[in-house]
Amino acid sequence: MRDIRGDLQERANRVSGQISATQGQFDKVLEQLKLEHQAKLEELKSDLAAVRMVMKTEDRLGSVIAPIKQSELRAPQRPQQAHSQQATSDSLVRKVGALR
Repeated sequence: MRDIRGDLQERANRVSGQISATQGQFDKVLEQLKLEHQAKLEELKSDLAAVRMVMKTEDRLGSVIAPIKQSELRAPQRPQQAHSQQATSDSLVRKVGALR
């Protein structure tokens, strides 16, 4: 009977090399996926921060606009002063509308 240990060792070495190459490819793909995931996560966090900032601005402007409109309804004003406040109110409304 022929000794096949050399052939078996050669096959084992070849399979081991294939396993190493495949593991290397897997590690590269995994690292690429992690980088893409991290980039997407940072983009989404940035978008979330921007949305929160817009919401805070709208809340602040909403609290400024509401009292102005209420005061216009309550007290009669001189025409010049009423026109000035209306212009300010209109300006704030346009700015809020531009943010949306």
